[in-house]
Amino acid sequence: MLECLHVVLLFFGYGVLATTDRPNIVFIVADDMGRHDTGFNGGDVRTPNMDALAAQGVIISRHYTLPSCTPSRAALMTGRYPIRSGIQSKPLPAGVPLSLPLTEKIFPQLGYEAHLLGKWHLGYETPSHLPTRRGFDSFFGYLNGYVSYYDATHSQSGVNGRDMRRNEEGAALEVYGKYLTKVLSDEAVSVIEKHPGRGGLLLFLMHAAPHTGNLAYPREAPPGLATNATDREQLRETVRHLDNSVGDVVAALNKKGVLNNTIIVFFSDNGASTLDELYHYDNFGSNWPLRGEKMSNRDGGVRTPSFIWSPMLREQARVSQELFHITDWLPTLYTAAGGKLSDISGSVTIDGVDQWGFLTTSAAPPRTEILVDINDVYGSESYIIDNWKLIKDSPPNQPIAFASKYYGDSGDDFTYNELEVDIRRAVNQLPQTKVSYAEVRKRSALKRRCDTTEEALKVDCHSKYCLYDILEDPSECKDLASSHPDIVKLLSGRLKDYRKVMVPTANFSYDPRADPKNWDDYWSPWMEDEPGSGASASLLLPELLILLLITNILICVFS
Repeated sequence: MLECLHVVLLFFGYGVLATTDRPNIVFIVADDMGRHDTGFNGGDVRTPNMDALAAQGVIISRHYTLPSCTPSRAALMTGRYPIRSGIQSKPLPAGVPLSLPLTEKIFPQLGYEAHLLGKWHLGYETPSHLPTRRGFDSFFGYLNGYVSYYDATHSQSGVNGRDMRRNEEGAALEVYGKYLTKVLSDEAVSVIEKHPGRGGLLLFLMHAAPHTGNLAYPREAPPGLATNATDREQLRETVRHLDNSVGDVVAALNKKGVLNNTIIVFFSDNGASTLDELYHYDNFGSNWPLRGEKMSNRDGGVRTPSFIWSPMLREQARVSQELFHITDWLPTLYTAAGGKLSDISGSVTIDGVDQWGFLTTSAAPPRTEILVDINDVYGSESYIIDNWKLIKDSPPNQPIAFASKYYGDSGDDFTYNELEVDIRRAVNQLPQTKVSYAEVRKRSALKRRCDTTEEALKVDCHSKYCLYDILEDPSECKDLASSHPDIVKLLSGRLKDYRKVMVPTANFSYDPRADPKNWDDYWSPWMEDEPGSGASASLLLPELLILLLITNILICVFS
């Protein structure tokens, strides 16, 4: 009997992480936020809460995502490059029968009590594609890529619908007339307050900010903004409200008494959409001094602001210049929670690299290469090894070719003035540190943009590869391909290998059956599940494990 019970206990601990003493994991993800839209990276935006966390944690200076939202979110949730699932090329439009495949196991299916607030944007054509069918215990947010900040409507190509849900029911009336950033922040506080125990919480706070809303009102003013504010001033105020949300979350964790058992991760899903010639969702964010913006493989589109804060980190108050990819968060935090990477990989290729040892011990940085992207729709691709970045831009006749230029304010005329003091309050729950804002900004500053951007833009990087020393030349000004053919051959060979396993992007068009007028004016699943489909087929789901556990207990009792 004791031997059988021992087997049961071992079984219970395998593959699931839902024990209450495990660390809480809180993601705060911005949408379309540029590297230069934060104070800790030297931008002209006041973000004292983010700055305090960043200054006392690890600023991840070389944090890479995908060029747009859906591919980045797929990479985050699966730990896999999106080329493996065929959704690598662009954001998912509403009403298109294309989603992250149900065969892909995602972050919340690993066992924690998981909550998703805000943006999903990974598809919803059938009920099985909804977040609550894919491992999330609760969902309060929207399914598409953006919504209005005051009434949670999503408009696309003249089709309008409400897009706010509490779990699987429409919830537009809950948010009507309220500012979305504050709504999501308050919901995050509520989730933290209601969570039982000290640990075991997995919270994704996927903000809309600073992404624009619908085209009729693309930059809805936050409360209190002056009516004559410039576009850039409006961006700053939008980010300030996002920063307030960061402070609210930290305060709630502290009030709950669990802050010291929590890992907080912040990043943006891609670079700023400074000027958007394709979709016209300009948000006037700044990726300076990086080249490019959202939709581009240039660093301005994929190198995003990021930090991690936790008492568990080995060395706090530092800036890491090592490579980190958005796919790394799943294996890194799975390890932080006590799991083993072998439990979640199996026969599936996990592209993410476990960086927990690097963050918490003296272990060497484990990642030296990144597949930035292979965009089979727009013809761009890029690969990084160490300090070398190989890139091929979209041809001039492609609609995203504009995204590889230089955009964004430098903020040179902006100073913190009264904030040039030790970071002691932003989130006053954090311990004081003797690091000044000036020092933090200096630590994370990049070399200035080159003086010859016009010349850099004349170089043909679409019919041939261009090569940059990204550490010495983060603005991607000087093409070194001709002087390093061996490096070009090496990196282009890596891209060739990945093209062999790439699933081509599906060419789906809008399905009129998805029109919200058919679904009580909500954007909703409009197709029926196929027999045998759904997240229940995924491995390591808590429900399946609990059922098997009960079965084993009964066997023990009656054997």
